[in-house]
Amino acid sequence: MGRDKKFSEQDLWHHTHQLLLSVGYQGFTMSLLAQSIGVSRAAIYKQYPNKEELIIQFMVWQMEKSIENLSNVNFSQSFEQQLEDLLVRMFDMRDLHQILGFTSQINDVSLVVKQKKEVLNNMHGGLYIPLQQVIKQGKEEGIIAEDRNDFILLSFIFQLIDMPNHLNMPIESFLKEIQLLILHGISK
Repeated sequence: MGRDKKFSEQDLWHHTHQLLLSVGYQGFTMSLLAQSIGVSRAAIYKQYPNKEELIIQFMVWQMEKSIENLSNVNFSQSFEQQLEDLLVRMFDMRDLHQILGFTSQINDVSLVVKQKKEVLNNMHGGLYIPLQQVIKQGKEEGIIAEDRNDFILLSFIFQLIDMPNHLNMPIESFLKEIQLLILHGISK
C-alpha cells in the first residue's frame, strides 16, 4: 500500500470551506473531503476522528481569521476611509454567516466539539469590536448621530454585506452602493 499524499492545514480548510458551501453540513462527508484533497480518508482521520470535530475546528479557524482581518482596518484614517476598508474586508468574509449557521447542526459527539462550540460562541463579540471602533469614529466626526443605537448599526452593516449581488455588479460598485446607503440612507 502506498503512502498518503501530504496535505497542509490550508488545503484542508480550503476544501472544507468549498464543500460546506456546495453540499452543506448534511452532505459533507470525510470521503468527499478526502476525494477533494486527493488523499485517503485515513489520512484525515489521523488528525480528526470525526466530521464534527473537523468542521467545528474549521469554524474556529475561520472565525479567528475573520476577527484578525477586521482588526487590521486602518483606524488612523477618516471615518469614510475606515468604513470603505471595513466593507471590503467584510465582503471578503461574506460566507462566514452561512458557514457558522451550520453550528446548530453539529452534534456534541465529544467533549472537544462541545468545548469548541463554546469557544466559537464566545468569539462572536470579536467581530463587533472593529465595527464599534469605526462607528465611534463616525460619531466623533459628527457623521453618525450620537443617539444612533450601535448594535442596530452593526447589525445593519452585517446584513448589507450578507445581501446577494443578484445584479452581478462589479464588487467595487456593489460596495460603494452599500457605503452610500450606510452614509446617506435612501434620501436624496
